[in-house]
Parts: sequence; C-alpha cells; structure tokens
Amino acid sequence: MDTATTSPIFDSAFLSKLEQLYLLSRKLFRGEHRAERKSKQLGSSLEFADYRNYSGGDDLRMVDWNIYGRLDRLVVKLFEQEQDLHIDFLIDASASMRWPETSDGSPSKLDAACRIAASLAYIGLANLDRVNLHWFGSSLQGDMGLSRGKSQFHKVLEFLRRVPESPGQTDLRTTCQTFARRIKRRGLVFVLSDLFDPGGYEEALGLLRHNQFELHVVQVLDPSELRPRMTGDLRLVEGESGMAFDVTANESLLRRYHEEIDLFIKDLGAFCLKRGIGYAQASTAIPFEDLVLKVLRDGRIIQ
Repeated sequence: MDTATTSPIFDSAFLSKLEQLYLLSRKLFRGEHRAERKSKQLGSSLEFADYRNYSGGDDLRMVDWNIYGRLDRLVVKLFEQEQDLHIDFLIDASASMRWPETSDGSPSKLDAACRIAASLAYIGLANLDRVNLHWFGSSLQGDMGLSRGKSQFHKVLEFLRRVPESPGQTDLRTTCQTFARRIKRRGLVFVLSDLFDPGGYEEALGLLRHNQFELHVVQVLDPSELRPRMTGDLRLVEGESGMAFDVTANESLLRRYHEEIDLFIKDLGAFCLKRGIGYAQASTAIPFEDLVLKVLRDGRIIQ
C-alpha cells in the first residue's frame, strides 16, 4: 500500500521554479541523444540521410529528379525523422533513502530524488517526450504509466507524493532485470539512488547498458553520510537489514570511513565513465536550483 509523503517538497515555490526549467528544455535530451531520436523515413523532415532505388507506390515527390536526369535512374530520398523519446525514471524508495529522518522539515535523500525526478520529467514532458516513473526497493514496484505533454505533469506529482510503504531492501539487480524484460522500447533511463546495495551496482547497471538503454545514474547522498562527525561508543543500526553494530568511533576510524566512502564514489564514477553511463552526485544540502543544474551538467545531459 502506498502512503503520501509528508515533506512539502512540491509546494508552490517548487512549482514556480519548475517553470524556469522550461528554458533548458531546448538543450535537454538533445545533442548526444540524436541517434536514439531519429529513424530513416520518407517525407519532409529535418535532415537528409540517404537514397534508395524507387519502388512502385513510393511518393513521387521524394524522387530526386536531378539524379534521374544525370543517371537515368529513379531514386528516392530518405530523411532522418526525429522521434519522441521514451524516458524512464527508476527511483529508489528503500529504507536507506529515507535518511535522514528528521522532524525539522529538512529533505531526505528520497525527497531530493523526487525533486530531481520531477524536474527532469517536467522538461521531458515539455519536449513532448514520453515519460514514465517507477519505484523500486527489493524489486520494481509500480509505475505511473507513459505520459506525454506538460498537461500530464500533475500525474508525475501525484505519483511522487505516494511512496511505497514497505519497499524492502535495495536490490538493484532484480529491479533492472525486471525493467529490461518489461520495457521493449529503448530510450533514456535515469536511476536515482544512493547505490547502497549489498549486491553491488555493477551487474545491474551493466545489464541496462547491455540492453541498449541510454543510462544516467544520479547518486543521492546526505552530507552526514559522507563526513560523519559522531565519536565515542556508538550502536549503529543498518537502515534496511536492521543489523546492529557496536563501534568505538575515534578519529582513526572516521578517517578510514572517509577513505572507504570516497573510494566507493570514485569507483562508481569510473565504472560509469568506462561504460558510457552518465553520472552525477546529488547532495541533499545543495539548494534546489544548484542541485538540478549540477545534475544536468555533471550527468552529461546538457552540453
């Protein structure tokens, strides 16, 4: 069962800022994605592609009469015609994404992921692309359904307001396997997650690339995860498994933790770069405008 989110992440101020993002829409999902957005079809279109021999029933308006005059051959012109793009968002709703759970209204990682997904979905809809959103935790859990046009943005907001109540522990591999089986039309896929999966991310992300999806990873993190400051005798409870660990946190242990988390992020970035996957890190501490622009630029979505 779904439950409405409690954080007012989609207030009037947020929605007014989204209107400004339309200015970016002429650049977004263009450039490097041109190949995915075009197909060779007959007719008036954007860019000449090739010729082929005339066959009965072809539109005579597409015949190149200059070539006929020179070579006495009937050929028709082929054009690359831009297609609407399918954009899917896989949003991690597992327990680790609810961090930090505070009562002061500060955003959680899940709040930040929802804002990013809403922003990018809005620009996709403004470009008349087909947009879908999916929750995941231990598996793929529900989707919004394909939508097109800015008038459908209310469906995005309604979907993001209702987060699965018990999505289970993160299982990115199972999620991506299910997604690849279900989605036959290849397009753009955004994975929004902290990537804290005990099973790792390599096989899951590699599976999506193997299935020829254009993939972007937005790793959402909180500053307290990157540079924790608590010291002393602590009991740490893992957010998804519930396992408890008694530790004595001193400066030496914190340095080791910093090194490990930095290595994890560095390896993820290198993995994505090597496989042509867009990668951006998003911090819950960054203001909304800076966060979205950082995701767009760092993730190689705009140029």
